[in-house]
Amino acid sequence: MKKLLQTRRWPRGIVCALMLGAGVSSPAATRLTVDEARRLALEHNRTYLAAKEDVSKAEADVGKARAGALPRLDLNGRYNRTFYIPSFFVATGDSAMELRTGFKNSFGATLSLRQSIWKGGRVFTAMKLAGAYRDQSVEAANQVRADVELQAELLFYVSVLQKARLAVLEKSFEAASYSLEVVEKHHSQGLVSEYELLRARVEKSGLQPQLLQGQSEVRLSEKKLKSFLGIDLGEEIDLIDSPTDTSLQSLPRLEQLTDMALAERPEQRRADLMAEIRQKAIRVARADYYPSIEAVSQYDWQAQSDAFTLDENISRSFTAGVTVSLPIFAGGQTRGTVSQATADYNQARLVALQLRDDIRLEVEEAYDRLIQAKKMLDIQGETIAQADEGLRIANLRYESGVGTQLEVLSAQTALTEARRVLAEAMYSFREAKARLKRATTIDIEVTGSNR
Repeated sequence: MKKLLQTRRWPRGIVCALMLGAGVSSPAATRLTVDEARRLALEHNRTYLAAKEDVSKAEADVGKARAGALPRLDLNGRYNRTFYIPSFFVATGDSAMELRTGFKNSFGATLSLRQSIWKGGRVFTAMKLAGAYRDQSVEAANQVRADVELQAELLFYVSVLQKARLAVLEKSFEAASYSLEVVEKHHSQGLVSEYELLRARVEKSGLQPQLLQGQSEVRLSEKKLKSFLGIDLGEEIDLIDSPTDTSLQSLPRLEQLTDMALAERPEQRRADLMAEIRQKAIRVARADYYPSIEAVSQYDWQAQSDAFTLDENISRSFTAGVTVSLPIFAGGQTRGTVSQATADYNQARLVALQLRDDIRLEVEEAYDRLIQAKKMLDIQGETIAQADEGLRIANLRYESGVGTQLEVLSAQTALTEARRVLAEAMYSFREAKARLKRATTIDIEVTGSNR
């Protein structure tokens, strides 16, 4: 097998193409790990950034709702200029006396205070509603965050898979090149026929289109990854593929994962919060059945004069009281609003219950997929070793003259297929692991026991 891995003298064009396809990066290439990919995705994903802005808006709504329980204090000022002062006349014997009824300048100010005392529970329920909406916005952002991280991770591993597939093709091309050299040597010694030489050449030439396609798929997968992460498409990246722990010794039981998902999934929390919001909306609607009580207080100051001054003819007043408003008949509007709010609550509760079942199924499916991916990975690991040994034996037999070229080609094909399936099995394992983490919101490598 060591001979198969030795570098052969290939045409310069093929060597350059293979180097390009293998992703040989310049010193300026950006080194990218899967953790860095997740971080960059969160920094540049517009959907996630918009969800974070929704949280800020919800925080502002909490402040607005809280204002309804606080007193309202207003200060108003006024000034009037009277150009023609009205007057009236009083008869005094044979003459009349003219009396003016005002002044040229009038100044005034009013300070009013209003404090809600009781509005059928609407104010404090509105504060709780605003808080629930804020919490729901946070969970919505968490949901988008989890989806973005999953997408970034999968795109990263797809690029790794494409590079692994290309590496398999490169090893096959190397093995085919070595086989062709052996056949050419035997043909020059008259040990093999012209047909076997032609078949070896065809085998090597047939791999070149696959190499070109593999190189294209590597470039395309990397461009998709860079686009999602906000990296310039012309920038070179170097994917750092850290070894993946394929052991499932610490995988918790399915029941434990399901319970964790139901408690921590942002979708479930959003659904529960929406049911809570709808329930509180019923209380707000019912508040119109009850009276509202409000305390009011007002201080007035006024000054009048013909000269433009504030210290003449001053008057002041101060009042305080309570206003009560009792709804008597609204044409059934309140009852209709309450009925609609009740229906909305029932719908939200049913959605939350259905989502619990959906999450259970999602966790179980992701769990089973991970178990199956692990089994496939173990099987392919054994297959690789067997195929590798088979090719070594076939090469020795052929070089010693007791084997056939067909044996070597069959062994090469089997090893290539085993390597390809192993690369895809590793991707399937990583995908299943990432999806289980998304389904449960936890890393599966926490302390636990297998099912």
